[in-house]
Amino acid sequence: MLVGRTRELAGARRQLASGRPLVVTGEPGMGKSAFLGVLARQLAEERGLPVHRVRVADFGLRSDVTLLRLLGACGEAGARALTEVVGQAPAAVPNAVVHICRQLFLAHPAVVVVDGVPTGTAADDLLADLVSAFSRTLSFLLVGSADARPPQGAHVALCHLRALDRADASALVRETAGRHGLTAVEELPEELVETASGNPLLARVVGAQMAAAVESGRLPTVVRLPAPAWASDEARRLLDVLAALGVEEFPADLVHTLWGRPTSAVYELCRYEVLHLTDEGNLRLPSVIRSLVVQEWSDAELRDRTADAARTLVGAAEENPAAFGDHPAVFVALVGRTSVACDFVGPLADQLAQRGRLAELLVLRQVLWARTGEVALAVPLAVATRETGQPELAAALLTAHASDDNALLQRAITAHHMGLLAEAGRHLSALPSGRGAEAWTLLTRAAVHCDRGDLRAAGPLLRRAVEAHQVAGDRRGEAWTVFQYGRLCLLRGEVEDAEKLLHAAQEEFHALGDARGVAWAHTELGRLSLQLGTAHPYELSQIRLAHENLGDPRGAAWARLWWVLANADAPDFPWEDEFPSVIHHFRDVSDQLGHAWALHHHALTLARTNGTADSRSEADLLFVEAIQLFKATDCPHGRAWTLLERGLHDPTRRFLHHRWAGDIRHWFRLIGDDAGEAWLDLAESSVGSSPPYELARRFPSVLLDSVTWTEDGDLLLPRAARYTQPEPRPDAYDPDAFRSRVRLTLLDDTPTRIALEIVPGARHPWSTGPLPPLTAHAVPLTHADVQPPHAINADGAEFRFTPRLPGRHRILFTITDHATGAVLQQVETEIDVWSIGPAPRMSAPAAAPVTAPEPARRA
Repeated sequence: MLVGRTRELAGARRQLASGRPLVVTGEPGMGKSAFLGVLARQLAEERGLPVHRVRVADFGLRSDVTLLRLLGACGEAGARALTEVVGQAPAAVPNAVVHICRQLFLAHPAVVVVDGVPTGTAADDLLADLVSAFSRTLSFLLVGSADARPPQGAHVALCHLRALDRADASALVRETAGRHGLTAVEELPEELVETASGNPLLARVVGAQMAAAVESGRLPTVVRLPAPAWASDEARRLLDVLAALGVEEFPADLVHTLWGRPTSAVYELCRYEVLHLTDEGNLRLPSVIRSLVVQEWSDAELRDRTADAARTLVGAAEENPAAFGDHPAVFVALVGRTSVACDFVGPLADQLAQRGRLAELLVLRQVLWARTGEVALAVPLAVATRETGQPELAAALLTAHASDDNALLQRAITAHHMGLLAEAGRHLSALPSGRGAEAWTLLTRAAVHCDRGDLRAAGPLLRRAVEAHQVAGDRRGEAWTVFQYGRLCLLRGEVEDAEKLLHAAQEEFHALGDARGVAWAHTELGRLSLQLGTAHPYELSQIRLAHENLGDPRGAAWARLWWVLANADAPDFPWEDEFPSVIHHFRDVSDQLGHAWALHHHALTLARTNGTADSRSEADLLFVEAIQLFKATDCPHGRAWTLLERGLHDPTRRFLHHRWAGDIRHWFRLIGDDAGEAWLDLAESSVGSSPPYELARRFPSVLLDSVTWTEDGDLLLPRAARYTQPEPRPDAYDPDAFRSRVRLTLLDDTPTRIALEIVPGARHPWSTGPLPPLTAHAVPLTHADVQPPHAINADGAEFRFTPRLPGRHRILFTITDHATGAVLQQVETEIDVWSIGPAPRMSAPAAAPVTAPEPARRA
């Protein structure tokens, strides 16, 4: 509990009962932030509401900037609300954002803390807009202001925090000293309490310094504000730099960017209560501490120090561009406070756009407009709008800049995100010839080829893209190209290469601080596990949550689709609810390709699970809708597979009459998908047929073993069959690897016994499982007896050979399927007999196949 604030806290709770916004006032250091934090937590726990917090001090008193940042702190609902602002002129934003906030907080009640409102008449305008934004909502607005006077004309409740009396100040000094390790505190020297002057912040500084003094053997009366006399030079330099920057809240890990190395100075300043670590992981330099630091500087010295600190920070961030996107508030604040910061507006805007930081980009635009009067950042704003799940709006914004080559490239990328593959290709083709060889153009063109299912051109494009990114020194672009290369290998069925590349991309994204890239690499690795049959639904659900937390609804939709497919065939899984839900998510982000694949799998599951006439009819309607979407997106791969599955599950059995086979084969051939044509060949074969040799040389036996024919004669193709278009394996051109051979052996010391063994090739389905029931028959073609016919087991079969005359003898062995009687293979062997007697002398058999129109295979 806050020391000495019990009465104020109770009074504030009574004031809030009136439904009016609460303004907590008090001089700097009076503990307004802590007071507001306690009050907000109590309200949130009692009402079950989320808490949203913004600080005004670092961005000035512009209400449009404050409300934009507040929308950015409100998660997905705030992100959607922000898209209403993107297309508006900067001059219209202040009024528009008040209306948008009112609608948002009416629909999504919350506890909102707006802290750090400084003194001045401009604060009245800000407070008036805040009150207007929260009027007639069920949300709670808590404002912290350094102005002790009542705001002009604002209908608010007031709570003023006064200086602590001597008893409370002494208690706070003792409490802080105890928290910092001073176990016993005698009567406090009078000068220590007087130093605090009833200011809670200074009382904590005094207590912390007193504990540090006793720990180091110094007198506890030696206190110097803001930092003690014995503070290290490194701590003093860091304090000076942070004070010069003038940004009250600062990300803790960005100190390392500023300082160039991990520093103990952060710990030291926190130990003295000069810096405070917030719940959000930021370092806060209170304004009262900053004023104590800068009061000894002249105005010119303050300007020079501020410029130097800003240049140092910007220079370090330019070497590590991820810092722009990871800590946007600091850099956007610098744009509003220092002229030197304008030099990095372009790189900052690009980084914010790539990470979907729409709120910060809008704030940056408003700040630049207020400074220069010019409207800028149109393309970055469109990109950020796309990355937050509004590609249609992004496309409209980019269309207004049709003459801009960068806008044209972003239109292509946006069309690709929407699954409009033909449109993406048209935009890429419209780029000037010189832009066609640029890295991001090559990467986007390769991604379009992969999503169409046409893998032939993707590899060369990606190799050129990697080289172009390396030449340009674009590590982020190179990481995304490696990611796309991993996807290409995944589509080719090259699992090991895909896994290595996706892990490499993931590590590079992590090194660059690109959290969205890390999440997408996780998503594709989840897709890989789905293809291998090793997917863990919990891990896939965590990937979806990661996308949602990063404000990437499109990534969340794809991760959710893989999660649904990992569970779809499990008993009791509510796929009837989950497929419509994931379809809705794809519609929300205007991703027609994802929408089409979700419809495809929904129809497939419906047709296979229920099996009733009504279910088949409903599935047929879903297949038709998916086919229309695949046509609209220009995805031959999805179109061919959906036509194939529709034919196999159509209620009227049209496919079995080969009415659609030619159309399906056309779409497979259009993208060079020989594997798809092989699956079509199996679908056209007679009921009960096994996968042909063309499939056996492309797909693993585990997948082929999951091909089944139902009692009704329906062919059920595994889901994973449509995920890949594998080329023949390296040993696929060795026919023996896909055949089973018959080995004949004269057993030692018993020359009248012949052993027969089936030896499957390395790629034959029998190589990984037991033999099916087979029978071997032996027929002598010369004067000899061979007995008896044998069933072949794991050890093969054994025959007794009895020659009647010496000479060359021939025996024909026939291997048949026990269940169907079908002949699988015939082998003829020759044995030379030199003499007839109790132990005839013979040569080893020489086997030569007589008729083998098909390799031995599972019947």
